[in-house]
Amino acid sequence: WFMVSGDDVIAAHAKQFFGADEGWIIPLLDVWSLTSPQLREFNVAAWAPVDHDPVPKMVVDFFERSQARCIAMTRHGFAEFDRHGLNPAYIPLAVDTTTYRPTFDVHIEGRKVSARQFLDLPDNAFVVGMVGMNKDPNDRKGFAEAFQAFARFAARRKNAILHVHTEKSGTGGGLNLPELAAAAGIPKDAIRFTNQYAYMIGFPPKLMAAMYTAFDVLLAPSRGEGFCVPLIEAQACGVPVIASNFTAQAELVGAGWTVGGQLWWDGPSRSWYQTANVFEIERALDKAYDTDLDELSPKAIEFALGYDADTVYRTYWRPYLNTLDTRPAADKEPMEKVTVLVPAVNRPENVARLVDSFNATNDGTAQLLYVVESQHHDQLDALDAAGATYIFATRGSSYASKMNEGFSATDTDWVFLAGDDVEFTPGWIETARTLSDRFDVIGTNDSEPGRVRNPLVAAGKHADHFFVRRSYVNDDGASLEGPGILCPEAYYHWYTDKEMIQLAKARGVFAPCLESVVIHHHPGYDGREDLRANDPTYMKAVEFSEMDEIAFRRRAPLIEQHQTVRKDIWS
Repeated sequence: WFMVSGDDVIAAHAKQFFGADEGWIIPLLDVWSLTSPQLREFNVAAWAPVDHDPVPKMVVDFFERSQARCIAMTRHGFAEFDRHGLNPAYIPLAVDTTTYRPTFDVHIEGRKVSARQFLDLPDNAFVVGMVGMNKDPNDRKGFAEAFQAFARFAARRKNAILHVHTEKSGTGGGLNLPELAAAAGIPKDAIRFTNQYAYMIGFPPKLMAAMYTAFDVLLAPSRGEGFCVPLIEAQACGVPVIASNFTAQAELVGAGWTVGGQLWWDGPSRSWYQTANVFEIERALDKAYDTDLDELSPKAIEFALGYDADTVYRTYWRPYLNTLDTRPAADKEPMEKVTVLVPAVNRPENVARLVDSFNATNDGTAQLLYVVESQHHDQLDALDAAGATYIFATRGSSYASKMNEGFSATDTDWVFLAGDDVEFTPGWIETARTLSDRFDVIGTNDSEPGRVRNPLVAAGKHADHFFVRRSYVNDDGASLEGPGILCPEAYYHWYTDKEMIQLAKARGVFAPCLESVVIHHHPGYDGREDLRANDPTYMKAVEFSEMDEIAFRRRAPLIEQHQTVRKDIWS
């Protein structure tokens, strides 16, 4: 919104995304910038950088203020957080090593060029690369020290070129780098900057990999880093690195050299940075120049593989996410019998597919019940031919009224709300049953493998078809109509399921079960206007959609009143 950190809008985003506070916010930024007291209302696990030594007090203050879980992205950060009793986890940042790998050629405008041709660099040059954002007037990336050292180095190594991938003018709050280079004594023909328009719009990762591959060594003498991703990206491309022996950088050099320096006081953070020693940088550049870099390249690649995204996910994230379980206790009666309620809308062509797939996937605990209008003779003929059970709709023709009639006519401990255009797949009952000891409303997935139909459903944020516990309806009501009522009859069709799911989410009793797949063959998901226009049921729902939307907007604040906050569930 107005604040770069999002501190002024993160709580609103979370409420909109979750519907209730049962999820987790995982910020990836400097946590001292998050000062909103609203964060304390949520489950927060902050993936936090530490680019000073010691960790600034304002970083520690965030964790005490927000009661957030602490995730360190470096061993240095872990040690600092641990020293303050924050019980941190360690999960490093990561790169995709299937993209960041030695990339000697690229295709530009239909022709293949070498990585150096792409950057307009001579083949015989010794290329020192820098990759970092130039937005800090205090020069956290250490451009001043790097440029001084390179000027001394280039005075002796006449084939040396410094290629800098950054915004060079300092318009974003950084330094005027051409001016700095001239002051440091770097000859104009010994320094190159990435094309500024290309830098502005962003290099695709494959071109970034080619750029790294064109370097002989990456130079990163930053005054402090929370991680420094370019160190891993460069090594993944087989390029050794030179980095400051301070904070995160020291542990990220698997192939290359580290440089010392002197402490530099960062007044606003009330902690120390390190200014790299110019002469140590120069000596490291000499070592790189005299080293057989081809022999060092495999070591760099092997080290970077430890930070591969898939490896980091399997090794660190997946076990950690399992600790962020906000599910309620398993203290409810598991699902036994289910009635599948189908409010038929005179589409007899859908009957055989639904009934056949139900019969083929029923584990013996479900029964099928259509609610049908007596004047729909073609629908009745199709139901009779399929051997389906049905009752007549006597209280109305809307989706909700038929569902409520079916609910009243049955007594199973669960009901499943299905449209007449669905197809059941194996396991749709069994997988949902695993959640039935904790939740009262369980959503299913409407997509097929490789094909997403409703993106909100596929993301677990909504459900078009779902299981509902009968006791939940009787005790609380599955809609705003109150106890004993399954569906809200305030709508013709649209927003019926939206109100029910939003209400269940607000109460903390909803869970999606994406492994339970009930495919929705709704014409609206096929991308064909002709199919939608030729479906009278769909078009009639569209006719009343504006009225349904107005009704939902008026009722939405009542849903908010049911909000359940389950914060601090892990503590």
